Amino acid sequence: MVRPPHDLIEQLSEDLRAVKPLSAWRLMGLALVFAAATLFWVVGVYGMRPELSDLEQALAQPRFALLKPVVWGWAGLSALHAANALSRPEGRCHWSDLAPMAVILLSHGLALWWEVIHAGWEAATAGGFGGAALCGLTIIISVWVAMRLVTLVWLSRTASSQPRLLRLCTAFGFAGLAAAAYALHCPMDQPLYTLCVYLPAIGMVLLIEGVQKS
Repeated sequence: MVRPPHDLIEQLSEDLRAVKPLSAWRLMGLALVFAAATLFWVVGVYGMRPELSDLEQALAQPRFALLKPVVWGWAGLSALHAANALSRPEGRCHWSDLAPMAVILLSHGLALWWEVIHAGWEAATAGGFGGAALCGLTIIISVWVAMRLVTLVWLSRTASSQPRLLRLCTAFGFAGLAAAAYALHCPMDQPLYTLCVYLPAIGMVLLIEGVQKS
């Protein structure tokens, strides 16, 4: 005897339990907690850059020293906002989430061009990198590795139709927050330093994420 379709469906679904929806802000909360921990680590181990050691004086005389960590933090949070959207099948990445990175690339590219045109290549590279480049690379990649392990559970509960893009946005988000924390320590404000230290470190993170299988 053939059972009616609705009886078969009821039998197959009787043991199913509703799954708690993935919290859209769980990743953001986790990121902010870890960003605070990264900030304490960078400032505690490496120290705050001199201009920011006196917050009252720094606020009284706004400088690029304050703007740099803010822009990198904006870039990181925007990427995580995109990751939240991509965690669901219908989610899409909006161009507005890429705006901070476009601002960083455009502003530093124009600043480097202006510096080379008006002061020469020697002036653009006068500060040198020294051991600071290795410090920045270590901080950004270390934070990404730690956060990659922490977010494995969150990523495993996502149902993205674009899993690779989701991982890239998540990785860039945490790398951007790490760059913001490092910017509070690093006194190197030359455009060339950002283009040759910050961006390659983040690029390495994205490359590693990109070559992994979905």
